[in-house]
Amino acid sequence: MTDKYYREEAYRRRRIRRKRAKRRKFTRGMRIALFCFFILFILAFAALGIRIYGINRDQGERYKKAALSQQSYTNTTLNYQRGAIKDRNNTTMAVSVRKYNLVLEPRTLAEDAEKKTATVEAIASYFSVKTDVVNEVVTKKSNSMYEHLDELKELDSKKVDGFKKKMQKDKNIVGVWFEETYTRDYPLKTVGCNIIGFMSSENQGTYGVEESYNDVLCGTTGREFGYFDSNMNLQRTVKKAKDGNSVVLTIDANVQQIVEQEIQDFQKKGTGAQKVAVMMMNPKNGEVLAMASNSTFDLNNPRDMSTMFTQAQIQAMNDKEKKENLMSMWSNFCIGSAYEPGSTYKPFTIAAALDENLIQDSSTFNCRGVLKVGDREIHCSNRSGHGVLDLRHALMESCNAALMDIGLKLKRDKFIKYNELYGFGQRTGIDLPGETSGLLHSADSLNEVELATSSFGQTQTMTMVQMLSGFCSLVNGGNYYQPHVVKEIQNSDGEVVETITPTIVKKTTTEDTSSLLRSYLKSTVEEGTASPAKVKGYSIGGKTGTAEKRPVSAKKYLVSFIGCVPAEDPDVAIYVIIDEPKVKDQAHSTYATEFASKIMKKVLPFLFMMSCYRSSFIAVLIFVKPEFHIISDL
Repeated sequence: MTDKYYREEAYRRRRIRRKRAKRRKFTRGMRIALFCFFILFILAFAALGIRIYGINRDQGERYKKAALSQQSYTNTTLNYQRGAIKDRNNTTMAVSVRKYNLVLEPRTLAEDAEKKTATVEAIASYFSVKTDVVNEVVTKKSNSMYEHLDELKELDSKKVDGFKKKMQKDKNIVGVWFEETYTRDYPLKTVGCNIIGFMSSENQGTYGVEESYNDVLCGTTGREFGYFDSNMNLQRTVKKAKDGNSVVLTIDANVQQIVEQEIQDFQKKGTGAQKVAVMMMNPKNGEVLAMASNSTFDLNNPRDMSTMFTQAQIQAMNDKEKKENLMSMWSNFCIGSAYEPGSTYKPFTIAAALDENLIQDSSTFNCRGVLKVGDREIHCSNRSGHGVLDLRHALMESCNAALMDIGLKLKRDKFIKYNELYGFGQRTGIDLPGETSGLLHSADSLNEVELATSSFGQTQTMTMVQMLSGFCSLVNGGNYYQPHVVKEIQNSDGEVVETITPTIVKKTTTEDTSSLLRSYLKSTVEEGTASPAKVKGYSIGGKTGTAEKRPVSAKKYLVSFIGCVPAEDPDVAIYVIIDEPKVKDQAHSTYATEFASKIMKKVLPFLFMMSCYRSSFIAVLIFVKPEFHIISDL
């Protein structure tokens, strides 16, 4: 035997000994411990099973319901019905109409090929949509239990009811249901468009009452949750939506319609003008009865400009021009545009001077046709002069010279004081969006010349609502009411939840001054420049106005009339302005007075035969848009 053999044999024996040693480590004690652990594991598992059985026996139903409640297949928003907008006589001017969206349950349809085919074909046939359109949704969303088809949204109830009857007859039609939604409808189309406003694509109010009362009109959305119970029956949990409140306007839809029709006739059949607008108000409580202009549009299709432009004009517009024209069409001219009022401002100057005891009923003025103020000569409307006039005839004849004399007596500080008191140069706070404030002279800019021209309504701008609100205070005894277009708020059941209480903001003049002005205004219609405004059977008081636009060389004018009915104790007032009548010689207030008379002939009988208006005041303002301009020969 070699040494090599002995070394290999020794190595083999060492390996055998190591293997035997390893086996000896898993001892008898270890085997007993393992067995005990196994027994304990079995006992613990058995105890757990017993516990689970007990829980399932005693509380299984509760836990099962909790688990099932998490198996929600839908979380659907339930839309609320937006509140209606109604006129003062409950005529609906805006309403949300219930519509339906068809909802598919692709997972339900996937469970039965025969029913799937029948359902898809029934939908396609009944609603006149392509079968492929329906199949695509069912196939691509096969695990879904809630899918819309864009082609089958906002369905009317008649159509939906017909399909529901079809489903009742054909049990193979499954996995289809309808969710409620609402669309905004304006039954009177263009009537009151600038007052009411419309809905944006985001379902928010835009312009008008829709915007200013959006939070009132909006309701609260609800929720619908769905899950399958242990028997795979669909269970739905519904949290109902809360409908929005309705808004009742001070507007009379009939009067509004009359005014709008007269404006259209004036533009298409009559003289026509660059801009015409009309406003009506009750000065005894600030309620607006109507406001309109020749900028109209269909509330159901607010982007349609065909009411204002020809098709050729629309096609020629670029995107920027279309946007600008739409904004102009939608805006409410009566509150959003300022103008120089001209001589309709004169009653305010006279009232201020009377209240300051700077003039009296017996005061006289000598008009020579022109008055030199500083280094400037300013002409009266009668360049030959009116001669000697008392205060009444100064207003009746619309004498600029007399009014300049009165304005200079007031001086700068008092003139500014009364401008502010009448509400000029500041927003009235009317409950509509888009109100502007106009432009007045500051103390620094109101020099002697500007004071003189401002006294008869030039070189400062006002809005229709400012002029009308201020004028109403002059003829109602001096109470300045905040103008408003909403009368009350009703809930979804028609119950009144809020009444808009008339608010007297301030006192603008004395009762004596108001009474004297009313008599002057009556004389002006009966014997003065405003005689074309007469309406048989009614005592009317009023004042004309003619404002010259800049540049003077263009000979462009804004003509106007403001008045009240009956003159002794006004229930109705009217203010008419026509901007650039389409005639060669524009400087005649007759266009405004005759138009005002035409409106009143139709409106007054209608209002006075209604008990709700027997003691009301209506102010009508007809306006034609001016450019900023400076003074004049008037």
